Amino acid sequence: MNLVFQQQSIELDDRATTQEIIDAINQLVSDGYYFSHFLADGEEVFEAPEQYLNNRRGTIQRLEVIAKTEKEFTNDILLSVENYTSNALPLLETLSNEFYNNPSTETWEQFAQLMESLQWVNGVTELLRSQEEKVVNWMQYEEIADNIQQELVNLEEAVGNEDFVLIGDIIQYEILPSFEALHDAAKTTIDTEGTRPNIN
Repeated sequence: MNLVFQQQSIELDDRATTQEIIDAINQLVSDGYYFSHFLADGEEVFEAPEQYLNNRRGTIQRLEVIAKTEKEFTNDILLSVENYTSNALPLLETLSNEFYNNPSTETWEQFAQLMESLQWVNGVTELLRSQEEKVVNWMQYEEIADNIQQELVNLEEAVGNEDFVLIGDIIQYEILPSFEALHDAAKTTIDTEGTRPNIN
């Protein structure tokens, strides 16, 4: 298998294990780059690359690694944040109202998704924190993350006490404004430092 990243290439034995292929990818992709996806004999693979390699190793002739610079990667993440928060805002309003009116099984499922999304937001903040070159409005992200962390604690306590009104209040008066602030922060960063996909 010919493993390629930019102008570099490594020839790997067809019997190479998935871990050996991943190690070779990590060797090729230098600091300052983030793995995005790869092209396996021309086929783009974004989802579950490790599983793809497990299933197809030994048959792939050319594996081209696509990586992004820190700035490109950050821009893509913030575009996702902006899009996600924009879509989540009306759902948060509905979710808070459902907690005021006796939550159903579906309400609790949506609440579980909210908790996962709050963890994702924390992960994004950690990613931004770990970067050498911080975005200009970095402190906004720090404040939002701190607020979300505090509200996670408050939500856990409210759930433990089965205080549905408090859960609704936290979602409506704390989480929803945090998502609005996160949306605005991502929009500001993209518009001042990043790029948007060509709409045409």
